[in-house]
Amino acid sequence: MGSRMTMIWVFLSLSLMAYTGAGQAGLFLTTYSGYDYFKVQASGPMTSANVNATCEAAGYAAPCVGLGSLCEGDCVQTGLNNCGWPMDEIAKQLCSGGGRASQCLQMDRIYVVMATTFRSGSACGVERAGCSGSVTGPNCYCATGNNYNNGYALCAQVGVNSCLPNPCHTQATCTDPPYPSTNATCTCNAGYTGDGRVNGTGCSDIVNACLSNPCHAQATCTDNPPPALDANCTCNAGYTGDGRANGTGCSDTNACSSNPCHAQATCTDNPAPALDANCTCNVGYTGDGRSNGTGCSDIVNACLSNPCHAQATCTDNPPPALDANCTCNAGYTGDGRANGTGCSDINTCSKSSNPCHAQATCTDNPAPALDANCSCNVGYTGDGRSNGTGCSDINACSSNPCHAQATCTDNPAPALDANCTCNVGYTGDGRANGTGCSDINTCSMSSNPCHAQATCTDNPAPALDANCTCNVGYTGDGRTNGTGCLDINACSANPCHAQATCTDNPAPALDANCTCNVGYTGDGRANGTGCSDLNTCSKSSNPCHAQATCTDNPAPALDANCTCNVGYTGDGRTNGTGCSDINACSSNPCHAQATCTDIPAPALDANCTCNVGYSGDGRANGTGCSDINTCSKSSNPCHAQATCTDNPAPALDANCTCNVGYTGDGRANGTGCSDINACSSNPCHTQATCTDNPAPALDANCTCNVGYTGDGRANGTGCSDINTCLNSSNPCHAQATCTDNPAPALDANCTCNVGYIGDGRANGTGCSDINTCLNSSNPCHAQATCTDNPAPALDANCTCNVGYTGDGRANGTGCLDENACLSNPCHTNANCTDNPPPAIDANCTCNAGYTGDGRANGTGCSDVNACSSNPCHANATCTDNPAPALDASCTCNAGFAGDGVVNANGTGCLLQPVSGAGSLDIAFLLTFACTLMVILSTVSEQAMFE
Repeated sequence: MGSRMTMIWVFLSLSLMAYTGAGQAGLFLTTYSGYDYFKVQASGPMTSANVNATCEAAGYAAPCVGLGSLCEGDCVQTGLNNCGWPMDEIAKQLCSGGGRASQCLQMDRIYVVMATTFRSGSACGVERAGCSGSVTGPNCYCATGNNYNNGYALCAQVGVNSCLPNPCHTQATCTDPPYPSTNATCTCNAGYTGDGRVNGTGCSDIVNACLSNPCHAQATCTDNPPPALDANCTCNAGYTGDGRANGTGCSDTNACSSNPCHAQATCTDNPAPALDANCTCNVGYTGDGRSNGTGCSDIVNACLSNPCHAQATCTDNPPPALDANCTCNAGYTGDGRANGTGCSDINTCSKSSNPCHAQATCTDNPAPALDANCSCNVGYTGDGRSNGTGCSDINACSSNPCHAQATCTDNPAPALDANCTCNVGYTGDGRANGTGCSDINTCSMSSNPCHAQATCTDNPAPALDANCTCNVGYTGDGRTNGTGCLDINACSANPCHAQATCTDNPAPALDANCTCNVGYTGDGRANGTGCSDLNTCSKSSNPCHAQATCTDNPAPALDANCTCNVGYTGDGRTNGTGCSDINACSSNPCHAQATCTDIPAPALDANCTCNVGYSGDGRANGTGCSDINTCSKSSNPCHAQATCTDNPAPALDANCTCNVGYTGDGRANGTGCSDINACSSNPCHTQATCTDNPAPALDANCTCNVGYTGDGRANGTGCSDINTCLNSSNPCHAQATCTDNPAPALDANCTCNVGYIGDGRANGTGCSDINTCLNSSNPCHAQATCTDNPAPALDANCTCNVGYTGDGRANGTGCLDENACLSNPCHTNANCTDNPPPAIDANCTCNAGYTGDGRANGTGCSDVNACSSNPCHANATCTDNPAPALDASCTCNAGFAGDGVVNANGTGCLLQPVSGAGSLDIAFLLTFACTLMVILSTVSEQAMFE
C-alpha cells in the first residue's frame, strides 16, 4: 500500500511541475483598468531594459508608469497615470489602507520601466529596507534600480473576460473569475435551476409550482413562468372561489342564488359543472316553475262553480286547498254562501247602538253602505250623530241679524229668531235690516256746550258728551260755561329781532309783523335774517373807486369812507380823483444795460431785465448786467473734443475748433469732432486687424489674426500661418502623424499610424495598439486564446486552449476536443473514456471481472480472484473462475463431503467416516494440519493488506 501511495504522489508532483512549466511565470498581484499585473523575479541590476526583458521573457508586457517624458519608455500604456508617485494605483489595489507604493508591504522590491533618459536608464522601484526616515521619501518610493540587484519586475497582460463570448444560458448571470482562472461562473437567475451553461443543462424553470398541488381539487393550476415561484388557481366551470387549497377553495356555484324560479316554486341547484337549477311548482300549482317562463299558477279555481251568494265575494283558497271562501259584500251580513244564510242588508238604525243623536231622525242607507243618515230635528243643527257634533240649538244670533252696535239674544228652539237691543249711547230698533243703531250727537242738541269761537266734536258712543276746541287764533277751554275763547297775541312770544318793531296780526292769524328800525335791514325776525347794519358799501351804487377799499359807517349812519389800495394814489371816490397806479421806474432802479418795467399795483417796485447779450439781475443796486459767456453755459455749444471761444455781446454764440487728432465742425449739434482713423490708409497686412490709436495719436496698431504671426504691417514682416506641428509642444502622440490646420485654426489634426487607434493626441487618448482580439470580429475560436500582434500588424495569433487541437481560428479548423483515447493509454482489458477539455487525459475502467487502474503504463487490469473473499469452507479447495466470471468453484478436500460453500445456501464440507481407528487418527491429524495452514495463511494475507 505504501508503494502504491508513493507512485500516486510522484505522478501528481510531475503533473504539477509540467503545468507550472507550461504557464507564464511570476506572482499575480491584482487586476486594474482591464489589465492583470504580476511581479516577476529579475536577475541583475534593476535597469529599465532589464525590467522590460524580464517581462517579455515571462510572456508579459512592461507597463508604462504614466504619461510624461520621464515615464514613457520602452513600455505599454495600460492605464497607469501617476508619474509623480509610480505604481500607486497598484498599491491601492493591494493595500486597503491606501497611501503610497512605499507604504504597501506587497510592493517591496518591485520596479517599473521608466524613460531611457531617467537616471541613466534606471528603473523606478520600492526599496523599503533602504528608506531613511519617512517611507514617502524619494529613496523609498522611487529607488534608483541601477543600485539594486535581483528585484522584481512589474509586468502586465490584458485581462481575459471569461464572459466574452458569453458561455452562459440566456437566463443565467455570468461572473468573470479573478486571475488566473479562465472559467466563468454561470448562475441561473431567480426561478431557474441548472448549471447555467449554454453547453450544459442550461437554466430551466425551477419547479412547476403545480406539482405541490396548491390548488383545490375543482380548480385548474397554471404555473407562473420564472422568476415567479407560484401558480395561478382558476376554479373550474360551475365553481367559485380563489381556487387555492389553503384559501376559499372552489365551492359549487348555487344557481338558486339568482332566484331563477317562480315565488311558488322550489329551486334545486344542479351540481357543478352545471350552471343552472331545477324549478318545481309547489303543491296546488302548475307550470314550468321558472320566473322567466310560465311560472306557477293555481291548479283549479274553486270560484268557477259559483258557490257564493250574489252579494258575496268568492275567494279561491290557495293551494294545496281546493275550496273557496264566501264573504258578504260591504253592507250585507250572513255566511255568504248560495246554499246557506246568504247575504241580507244590515239596518244600521236597528242596532242598539243607534248612531244618531236624541234630537235627530235615523234613516238607514241601503247596502253596500254600512251607515245611516242622521238629520237634526227643527230648531237644531249638527251632523246628528251621537259620536259627532250631535244636535244643538240653532243660535239665531250666529247669522248676525242685529246691528253692530246692538246686543243679540237667541230665542230657544224650536224658535228660529232672536231679539236685538241698541247699546248705551245708541238709538234705533237694533236690527241689521231695520233702523239699526245710530250714535246720539251731543253737539246737535239745543244746549250746545261750546263757545261761539269754538268747534264742537261729539264723543262717540257709549259717551254722551262732546269736546270743545277754540278755533285757530284763539285760546281757552272753548266751553260756554268755562273760559271760552280769546284772541292769541303773537308778540308775547318775542318773535322779532332786538332792532325790530313787533305788530300782532288779529285772529284767526297766529303770527305778528316784524319791521327793522332805521339804519338796519332784514326780515326783522328772531329766527330769520333778523336786522343787520345797512352796509352802504354793498349797494350797487358803491361810492368808492374800483382800486379803493370801502368802509361802511355804522347805523344809524347811511354813508361810507373810501381809501385807495396799496400801489395807488387819490381820494378813492368814484365821483372824486379816484385811484391811479404809482410808477416805480420813475426812481431809476435799473442798470444802464437793463430795461425797466413798472410792476402794476398793488406792487410798489419794477422789473429790471438785462439787454440781449447780458446777464445779471439788472438792478442798479444788485449784480447789474455783464456780458454772457456762451462757452461757460451748461449747454456748451461745442463738442467735448473742441475748444470754445465766446463772441462778445450783444452776440450770443461762440466759435468751436476741433482739438489735435480730431476733425469736424466742432459743434455739439453739428458734425462734432471725430477721431482721425489712421486705419483708413490701410497700413496693415491683409491677415492683420488694424486698430486706430485714439487721438491725439495719428497712427494705428496692426495685430495678426488668429493663426498668423508677424508684425502685421503692410510694409513690415506682415502675417504668416502658424504651423502647430512645428511647435516644441507638438500636440500629437509619438505614433501619430501631425497635419497643421490652416489659419485661422491654431490646432492640428493627429492621425494614428497604421496598427494604432485613438484620437492621436498627446493629451488625449493618444495612439494605442489596435487589439484585434478585442474587436467584435475576434478571429479566434471560442476555445482558443487570442494574442494580438503588435502594431503595425493588424492581425492576431490564435492558440487552442489546453485540451483542444486545431488552428484556433474561427474561420479555420477551430479548436476540437483532443481525444486522449487515440493514444491507447488503457490496458487491453479496460474501457477508455476521454475527459473533456481542459483535461488532456482519459479515464481507464477495467472490464467486468478485472481490477486495477486500467492503464497500459499502470497496474493494468488483472483477473479478480474470487477466492480472496473466502467463499469456500475451511475444508474445501477454492478455484477462481476466469474473468469475466466474478465467482469461484469450491471442492471439498479428501475425507470431506459437500458443495464446499460457506454461505447460507451451501452445505459446506462434512467429515466422511473411515474404517479403522488408526486410519481415523491419521486422517484427523492431516485434516487438522491442513485446516490450520489455511487459517494461518488467511490471517497472514489479511495482515499483509492491512
